[in-house]
Amino acid sequence: MSIPAPVNEAFRLLQAGDPARALEAARAAGRLHPANARARLAEGIALRMLGKLAPARAALARAAVLDPRDHAAAYENGVVLQLLGDVDGALVSFEQARALNPGFFAAHFSAGSLYLDRHDWDRAADRFRSALAVEPGQPDALAHVTRALRLGGKSGEADQVFVNALAADPNDFQVLRAFGQHSVARGNFKRAATLFTEALRVNPGDEALPTFIAQAELLQGNWPAAWAAYRHRETRRHFEQAIAAAGATYRPPALSQLQGRDVCLVAEQGLGDILFFLRWAPAISRAGARLHFVGPQALLPLVDRTGLFVSVHAFGDARAPAAIPVLIADLPAITGGDPLAAAELKIAPLPERVTHWRGKLQQAGARPWVGVTWRAGLAPADSPLALHKAIPLEELLGAVRPLGGTVVALQRNPTTQELEAGTRMLGRPLHDFSAANNDLEDALALVSLLDRHVGVSNTNMHLAAAAGATADVLVPFPPEWRWRIEGASPWFAGFRVFRQRPDGDWSDALGAITPRPPAGSGSRA
Repeated sequence: MSIPAPVNEAFRLLQAGDPARALEAARAAGRLHPANARARLAEGIALRMLGKLAPARAALARAAVLDPRDHAAAYENGVVLQLLGDVDGALVSFEQARALNPGFFAAHFSAGSLYLDRHDWDRAADRFRSALAVEPGQPDALAHVTRALRLGGKSGEADQVFVNALAADPNDFQVLRAFGQHSVARGNFKRAATLFTEALRVNPGDEALPTFIAQAELLQGNWPAAWAAYRHRETRRHFEQAIAAAGATYRPPALSQLQGRDVCLVAEQGLGDILFFLRWAPAISRAGARLHFVGPQALLPLVDRTGLFVSVHAFGDARAPAAIPVLIADLPAITGGDPLAAAELKIAPLPERVTHWRGKLQQAGARPWVGVTWRAGLAPADSPLALHKAIPLEELLGAVRPLGGTVVALQRNPTTQELEAGTRMLGRPLHDFSAANNDLEDALALVSLLDRHVGVSNTNMHLAAAAGATADVLVPFPPEWRWRIEGASPWFAGFRVFRQRPDGDWSDALGAITPRPPAGSGSRA
């Protein structure tokens, strides 16, 4: 049966992303052809896109009555129900769409996603397998089916799904990339590095893969391969482009070229990253270079107190001297040798700031003074290559509660709801000390005073190390390379590392955070 032209026009407008005009066209088509189910379907989709969910449901219900065999109407009804929060109803509609058209990828995938959210791993895996039968190698379905299998305790089956997919096409870029990410989630970093490298061979233009390779190789301590891949990180690419626009080329120098030369270390990445990579600056100085620093204004006073630099300058400071530029994250590769032997970076907090924050802690309550953070970094939605670290606040405070004393939130930008909920969870106040993050001098002084510092890795952990303090670091899986795959970090002396399990469970890690005498508390009184 031919579809009336007004109905086709409505769907054309939907595909063009114009739901308002599509709605007008669909309703006009419905008036001309009141028994046409496709006109009602287009109306329902347009209303859903416009956020008018109740009338969308009504239009889709009319479409289903007019054509009970239309899988698209059933599927769209499921989408609307999901948006309305009716997950049970959405699942019924998605399953109906699957039954009406077993070749409809979206119905299988959407049903699988809802089962995944419900932790119904077996049904989720089955629906994603059905989706892959429709579109073999589809990367999202592949990632989801293997995740469902892994979470359902069937990691071997998950591996086999990828093996079978690669057997069908060894050069399938999406499969290679997804298998690498799956291997990271399984903790098989060696296999991940191999798969990412092969994916990069197939698609040399993928800008994320060198970072993935570098992270996998860094975790294994394969330094030459790691630094070779790390050259292609986003911050360096942008720096190279800026240098090229000025008519020059960025080539990090060898140590043998630095005797008697002025070298400007250029900051990149986050504040904690800058502090971390500055551990390799002394090797440049020992090679006979005169060091200068260019970076964020907030860090300049602290960097200046390291005693490593002839001058320090904020980004854009015209007074910065002409010197050989070196990005700080290139320092480990330039200095060579064993990166595990990098120097400690020591920065003494200012006495007047220490006095100020000691007074604040004393006003807050009795010792031990315990600082906590529960999230750091950018969410994957904001930056897919960023390192996002988080732990549920309730689980963190459940481990901290038995430590006694006074608990202060060092979390950057905590919400009022988090602080109020934290107080209820602790059964005593969770004091908001987040204002210390507004000035790194304050943060440095505060972390130097804490008896216990428990949280995910963030700038304050690097400040604690610089101040000569320690902390209990909660490391999500997969770990950042600076915290290594197991054991303590060689770069953070005295820090205790507590690791999330590959399945996402924190119970073992948090159960190990037991009360202990506050290390060095007497000297901080």
